[in-house]
Amino acid sequence: MLLGKKILLISILICFQNILFANDFNSLKGEKIFNEFKITKKMKLPMPGEWEVIDKHSEHVIAGIKVEGVTFAKIENNIPVKFFEISRATGLSKWQAYLTSIIEGATFQPKEGGCRKRQHYNYLNVYKRGNAHNCLIVTMLDVQRALNPSDYDSERVFNLGIRKWVEKNEINLPKIYLQYESSFFSMSVRDEWYVMLYAETPESFANYKPKFTSRDTTEFHPDKIENFIEAKKIMEKWTKKSAELHKEFEIFLKAKKSQKLDLSDYVANKEKKKQKKVKFSNDNISEELIKLNELYKSGALTKEEFEKAKKKVLNN
Repeated sequence: MLLGKKILLISILICFQNILFANDFNSLKGEKIFNEFKITKKMKLPMPGEWEVIDKHSEHVIAGIKVEGVTFAKIENNIPVKFFEISRATGLSKWQAYLTSIIEGATFQPKEGGCRKRQHYNYLNVYKRGNAHNCLIVTMLDVQRALNPSDYDSERVFNLGIRKWVEKNEINLPKIYLQYESSFFSMSVRDEWYVMLYAETPESFANYKPKFTSRDTTEFHPDKIENFIEAKKIMEKWTKKSAELHKEFEIFLKAKKSQKLDLSDYVANKEKKKQKKVKFSNDNISEELIKLNELYKSGALTKEEFEKAKKKVLNN
């Protein structure tokens, strides 16, 4: 009886551990994740809030190579106000010579989009060395253009699975989103290629209803944004949020320091900020001690209070 209880306890613990550190690429449609996307105990990407799986794909290509992706949405009143998609190709080391050229072409030479200058991109930041790359794109997403592609890449976020989900659940799909997109590949880090997309409606992000809702007419387009002060401010805030997201993406993938993008215009360097604060305190220690000494001599502080305050200044 005691042995049976032990086996049951071990089974429960194993089950709990599998749930706690489940690979979210294995999530099923309709399932939810909370506050983070995780692959292993050490690979976790912060994603605050509740997210529902609305689409996924997984395919074993050849000899150990697997391509998989999952799309999550945050839904309010039957409207997907936010969504993110993360995809990856794994097991690339055996076919490195052949696959790196394919990855390079898909990343830097696609017919539409990709990590290259585009007229509708609001911000682009790219690191490239050899076959490795790290890319950040900030732009807007024209939903109708993506949902009903002509010459547009039909394998993007709004694929057949998304269209079926929209129709089946009578989803009220917004016409335009603010969009962050990233791509990272480095064999020196891991034999995997990751692509991520995160989008949010202007209404959800900044309580702003767009005046124009196609990619080439929207006030968020770089060619038009200077004429719309509020839209410009919102895009600046979105670029900052995208930079913060990308920093988390780099941490998630364990990118090397030399491979990380310089986003200092949008994200404060915490280490430098900390050093600056310490330096400022050191420069002012003598001034603070003089003031304390004057207060002590004037009788405003007792000797005990003076010694306590002095110790606090010196320890800081």
